[in-house]
Amino acid sequence: MTRTYIIFLLLLIACKPEKKDDYYSEEKNEIEHIDFNLPTFRKWTECYADESVKLYFDELLISDKFKTLGVYLNNYTFSKKDSLDILDFEDYAVFMVNKNEQKWKLTGDDLERIFRVQKKKTGTINVDRLEALKKVYSDTTFLHSEKPIVIEEYRPNENILSALKLVKPFYDDHEIIVVYVYNLILINNHLVYGGYYLDLNGIESLEKAKEMNEVIMTKFLESNK
Repeated sequence: MTRTYIIFLLLLIACKPEKKDDYYSEEKNEIEHIDFNLPTFRKWTECYADESVKLYFDELLISDKFKTLGVYLNNYTFSKKDSLDILDFEDYAVFMVNKNEQKWKLTGDDLERIFRVQKKKTGTINVDRLEALKKVYSDTTFLHSEKPIVIEEYRPNENILSALKLVKPFYDDHEIIVVYVYNLILINNHLVYGGYYLDLNGIESLEKAKEMNEVIMTKFLESNK
């Protein structure tokens, strides 16, 4: 079985705001849809254009208003790309945009407001990381498959807001927990969503997820200046 059906959005960014100013500014971008550069890494392969990878990830999209920009699999997983439907894999990243949001001109100051709106609409809560690690396996009611918890919010860059989360991908399996770093990224006043995934394996995996996420998201940002 594969845990990657949690792909990225988890209904969090699928919510429709009640008012325009929940998400957007009064200004519009001169160019609504722009191209994005996808950087190269030694450890990960950007492979969304690969037919088998594209087919797999496209089937997981929850709405046609989202467009996948890129998928980064670590090199080992990419070597097994024809078996993604039966492979449990981790250490991967996905970039997407909401096509309906691209016309709005945003600034780095908007990212926290957007994230607050998303959290409010989905009832997502913040939990202390030590408390979360203590309860995530011992209390089967603590974490729900449809609602991740946030254990840290931070700004690795003025144009990136990151949230470190714990996700239970299967409602009936309490042993598999995923560390999910959710990112709002501003590229030339356009909003991009980035996600990085790693299996939970103690507190060390939280720090590793933050480290790997920052490498990928920061280079993506720098490649699109």
